[in-house]
Amino acid sequence: MAPRPLALITAGLILTGTAALCRETLNVYGASRARDQAEALRENGEYDQAWRTLEAALRVTPNAAELWTELGQTYRAAWFFRLKPELLRSALQAYERAESLNPLSAAPPAELARTFALAGADREADRAFLRALRHDPRNPGLLVDRAQTLEKLGQRPAALALYRAAAHIKPNEYSQAAEERLRSRP
Repeated sequence: MAPRPLALITAGLILTGTAALCRETLNVYGASRARDQAEALRENGEYDQAWRTLEAALRVTPNAAELWTELGQTYRAAWFFRLKPELLRSALQAYERAESLNPLSAAPPAELARTFALAGADREADRAFLRALRHDPRNPGLLVDRAQTLEKLGQRPAALALYRAAAHIKPNEYSQAAEERLRSRP
């Protein structure tokens, strides 16, 4: 008895779907492995090898937002220790790419904001913290980070309100110190 055309089509679709699922699983595994490798390399100060590892993984999975975020962290760490402006630009571009790929995640704009803050670009940092907080408004770490940025910008009442909001969610030493510091100043 010859196979029926519908059975052949169904079998073909199942095989195609299975192959796609296997390919996606391998991509996720490869991305996770690349992130782990890059993190270990970065912790050892091997920034060039770390970003080459991530860039190789991104050639396979160019739309992996978490790889772009990890790449941004690698470039940021290298910039911090090497003080090369092109590394800062690369970090900012990687975070922006991650944010464009995963616009609902707080992580890329939060890391972008922290990078701007390290670079002394406090207004840009504040804008990025606002985007991150839209996605994770009760994150005490983000609230404290934004409060610190507002404090640098001279917006003490707004900063104090954020420190208090963070402390309400989770008591922390940053909010306690800020409470004393900002209350005691005119």
